[in-house]
Amino acid sequence: MLTGGGYAPCLSSAIAGLVTRYSELAPDVELIGYTHGYHGLLTGSAIVVDDEARRTIDRLHHFGGSPIGNSRVKLTNRADLIKRGLVREGDDPLHVAATQLRADGIDVLHTIGGDDTN
Repeated sequence: MLTGGGYAPCLSSAIAGLVTRYSELAPDVELIGYTHGYHGLLTGSAIVVDDEARRTIDRLHHFGGSPIGNSRVKLTNRADLIKRGLVREGDDPLHVAATQLRADGIDVLHTIGGDDTN
């Protein structure tokens, strides 16, 4: 999962709901959160949602923002991604992201945010 865009009161609650539902339906599925949205996806920076986080995840319903961080990084803005050092000149950001998802063994990516995120 990843969160993107600006800080919003619903981001942490959406993460909590997602983790809770996975814990109910597929407790053996490993959940990871890419830190700072697409920035983390492009750089391979992620955290694993461990058993303790799953047990206490409901507390996120009381907080805004995103516990895994978010950013306004857009996969379609190649010039900005190059300027930020997230991709190299000539790289296709979508290919870089897809390669990272495959390397991490990700089958489903949940993007939490607005229009640009999705």
